[in-house]
Amino acid sequence: MLALLSNLPLIALQSRGAEQHRISQADTASDADPMPRLFAEFQGLLKRHASVIVTRDGIETALIGRIGWPRVALPGGPDSEPCYAAELAEIAQAVPPGRRRQRLVRRRQRRWDEAAATVGLAEADVQEATLDGAVLAAAHAFLATPAWTCHAVMLKLLVLLSVHAPGLASDETSPWRELRLILADLDRLTAEGLNR
Repeated sequence: MLALLSNLPLIALQSRGAEQHRISQADTASDADPMPRLFAEFQGLLKRHASVIVTRDGIETALIGRIGWPRVALPGGPDSEPCYAAELAEIAQAVPPGRRRQRLVRRRQRRWDEAAATVGLAEADVQEATLDGAVLAAAHAFLATPAWTCHAVMLKLLVLLSVHAPGLASDETSPWRELRLILADLDRLTAEGLNR
């Protein structure tokens, strides 16, 4: 998501100060535009989420380097070489449905879970899932908040694309391509408006 955010055009948020009527100190908190604060919270969560993913992936890579992918011996003929499978699809293809397949799948998963518990992978998975949920909740809150400026509309499009676009493969598919074009149009029009 951070890569998407860095590739989309952004312009600095403008304060509401000079062009609006003077607001008393007491009214400032209740009448202030919440979008800059919500966007900053969203960006902070994205950065934390990206950091947790890097840490989690490092733990998993170290674990795989230490034990490899957990695998189980597949049944074979009496004179055949031993065959092993790590992927669930491989196990399913080699062993017919039933208790034997279930036992092999459980054995494979148990080996992985035991090794993962020793290096903190389960905790890293929980932390990643928790932050992923927080990012989605922050995006939902941001998108549900009314925009007061063109800048806020641009940021809403940016958040929408960063959270809901399926990925790079969707860059040229509808509606994601059109949403990116609309964002680029808003960026251009806003920049031209500021230069006038």
